[in-house]
Amino acid sequence: MIYRTFIFEDIFFDLEAIKSILARIPEIQIVDHGSTIGEALRVCKEKKPDLIIADSDMYGDKQVGPNFVRAVKQELPDVRILGMTRHADCIDALKRAGCNYVVNKSLIENHEAAVKFLRETLLPKPQYATDLRPPTLTKEEDMVLRMICEGQTENEIADKLGAGTRKPIRNVKLSLFEKFGALNAPNLVYLAFKTGYLNPGET
Repeated sequence: MIYRTFIFEDIFFDLEAIKSILARIPEIQIVDHGSTIGEALRVCKEKKPDLIIADSDMYGDKQVGPNFVRAVKQELPDVRILGMTRHADCIDALKRAGCNYVVNKSLIENHEAAVKFLRETLLPKPQYATDLRPPTLTKEEDMVLRMICEGQTENEIADKLGAGTRKPIRNVKLSLFEKFGALNAPNLVYLAFKTGYLNPGET
């Protein structure tokens, strides 16, 4: 099956990077892209994509992405949307607007990780719903997981938890990788929601 995909992005280099990554996923066909709500809604109404990748911060305005997501969900309630942002404070807004998943761009470590994350997020396997079960976490693991899902870095988490250095947080993070079977931070975020450990809008 081919999933027709629309990209809502205003930065040229980010747009080209997303296109390059999606080109490595044969199931995905990019149908168009846009950077203003009016233009993007018009195209989405016309082409009815299956998937949308939406940035939050457009031309310096952090409300544009969430406003677009809300508007397009009214027109295409079944469309699957991945929100992307470099701003931790935009993550909740994208979730509340209706994104199925949201990822902090800065957590995607390399090209291979990006391909894997986008494939598993946008094209989830049906058996995941029955095959995966949420693991049991310690209180510390739960706190760190929720902060990771909010887009916080190891240093930010260490500061907030008073860990002193990032080493203890890195150890907790590696424990989370093992328990969820995750390969990297974006994959961990995906699995935290996919297994049902966290629910959309909850961190």
